[in-house]
Amino acid sequence: MTRAKTPGRPGRRRALRGAGLTLLGILLLGGAGHALAWQWLTGAMTVAFSDWVAQQRANGWEVEHATPARDGWPFAARLTVPEIRIAGWSPALPQGFVWEARRLNLAIAPPRIDRLVITAEGEQRIRVGALTIPYAAALLRVAVPIDRGPPARMAELTLHGLRAETPAGPLTAARVEASAMPGMAEGEPGLALRVDARQVTLPPMPDLSAFGRDVERASLDAVLTGPPPPPLPMTPRERAEAWHAASATLDLREVALRWGPLAGALTMALRLDAALQPVGDGTLRLERPAEAVGSLAGAGMIGPRTAATAQAVLGMMTRVPEGGGAPRVEVPVGIDSGAITVARIPLLRLRPIVWPETVVNLR
Repeated sequence: MTRAKTPGRPGRRRALRGAGLTLLGILLLGGAGHALAWQWLTGAMTVAFSDWVAQQRANGWEVEHATPARDGWPFAARLTVPEIRIAGWSPALPQGFVWEARRLNLAIAPPRIDRLVITAEGEQRIRVGALTIPYAAALLRVAVPIDRGPPARMAELTLHGLRAETPAGPLTAARVEASAMPGMAEGEPGLALRVDARQVTLPPMPDLSAFGRDVERASLDAVLTGPPPPPLPMTPRERAEAWHAASATLDLREVALRWGPLAGALTMALRLDAALQPVGDGTLRLERPAEAVGSLAGAGMIGPRTAATAQAVLGMMTRVPEGGGAPRVEVPVGIDSGAITVARIPLLRLRPIVWPETVVNLR
């Protein structure tokens, strides 16, 4: 007996074929749209980089590079800039600054499409004045926000596996992370800055041999308040006067250091007095204070008599934590009249700051 054909099966096939073609069309349109978006975004990045180069050159800086190339499809929009060299001058670097890298990558990728990630690869070199330092890193990345409007967003630096050759010898760092965020609204900090360095090996420095070469950790958490940058160039002295007039402060929320016998943390608020010299007060928490003071004396940073007095006073204030551990002390610290005091004992003298009264020529 012959089985009757099931009615409607050709119709189902046609429906499935139509759905498949529709899905394929959607995928093709989506892929084409993604390709067009990638082309537009990498093109915009190329134009923006060209504009940035032109602006730096107009400001007196030298920017040289080979032909940029678009890259990263399909997961990222990336612009690769080979053989880049940036050179210039600034009030902070009057002797000149040069940075060179084999390759610089600018990328925007999900899920953080609101920031530009800049990575440097290959051989790199920094030159400040007559000092040249070649270096390499397993990772050197800077992430900056694309939207600079309010609310303020943080720029971040990540550096892993640093190996640098200084004139004094090799310098290495396992990890350095930093972030900076400008204040955007009235009453907010002018700049919030954080830096954290781990497992740093310094080059040989005979003058600081009392501390050793290995820095376990060094960190900074600071907030700077002050007037916004002026539209016209100002001399460093005029900037200092404006900072003093605005009662601006540098709030060191924590400066921590673990370097050989030095292990402690400092909190302090700094400002400029009428003579434009730093003044401030805060608190110093120090482990093994007698050993730390002895190392400062061994490095010639304080005299033997001052060291003996400080050790005697700090010894009376030192306590061992209830749970055990290294002896610790917490004492007031201040800066006034050019002297650093610890527990009201003048420990170090500071050289007066001489603020330049001319605008440094950026060329």
